[in-house]
Amino acid sequence: MKNDNSIFLEDKNVSSQLDLALKNKDFSHAYLFVGPKGIGKFAQAKNFARAILCGDNKNDKSFCNLLYDYFHPDLIEVSSKETIKKEQIEELIEKAGTKPFESNKKIILIDGFDNVTIEGQNALLKTLEEPEDYLIIILVSSNIKNILPTIRSRARILKFQNISVERIYDYLLKTGLSEKNARLFSNLSCGSISLAKRYKEDVELLKKRDELIEILDNLIRTGSYYIFSYLDFFKENKENIEDILNFFSLWFRDLAFIKINKKEKIINIDKLNILELEDLTLDRILFIYNKILLTKENLSKNMNYDLSIEALLMYIGGM
Repeated sequence: MKNDNSIFLEDKNVSSQLDLALKNKDFSHAYLFVGPKGIGKFAQAKNFARAILCGDNKNDKSFCNLLYDYFHPDLIEVSSKETIKKEQIEELIEKAGTKPFESNKKIILIDGFDNVTIEGQNALLKTLEEPEDYLIIILVSSNIKNILPTIRSRARILKFQNISVERIYDYLLKTGLSEKNARLFSNLSCGSISLAKRYKEDVELLKKRDELIEILDNLIRTGSYYIFSYLDFFKENKENIEDILNFFSLWFRDLAFIKINKKEKIINIDKLNILELEDLTLDRILFIYNKILLTKENLSKNMNYDLSIEALLMYIGGM
């Protein structure tokens, strides 16, 4: 089940399970692909869907011969970073009620299933409990905690792992990136191939990183003076707060390794001069690091955004 999009992204354990299912034509009615963001779950799910729908197709005029943005009338997709509502799920279910057009299977593929409302998940339950013989449902999620236990119990769960930094480094080198940048971007990716690609392709992302480093450096070195002047920045970047907090955690991780003389483990290798100027005790570093993790957890529970961010900035600034 390999193509140009999946060679690097494959999780070998998951791939072997899917390859076995394809070989034996033994498919579950529902699959739940679970794992960290940006590691290729959706690409793997779509490759699996294509392999099912096109496995025995010998028709030269088939949709299976499309090479690029793969489309098939028996593949129904929905993908969203925003909330997926009950009405969208009901529309999918209605489409699933008609028999396949070209293949002997019909596949529903929902990317970002953790964004489906509780009402939407409940709407899908009956279809999961009594699926049509021809129907296969593939759900892709980065947060299994947001999925109802009744949904989980009716799907075959395939767990994806983070891609190793070394595999991402090797991949970036093959794309023509310099060794220096390949090492930096693979370090910053935290196992996410999509994030590594963004660093490679998006100059603005590196500028945003420099802006975050300036904010952290000012807060750490000047204390409370800058705290309230940065609140507007965080309000404007609310949609990206998960990425911002992930970067904050990496920065304090690096500070901790400097304190214990493990510079070889530093991720922000190009910012060593700044890191070494930030004079915090190890206890203080670990305290702030844990507050960053707590803030991420609180925001995932929909706690007040402004108050959570203000409290975190005060912790970093030493108030």
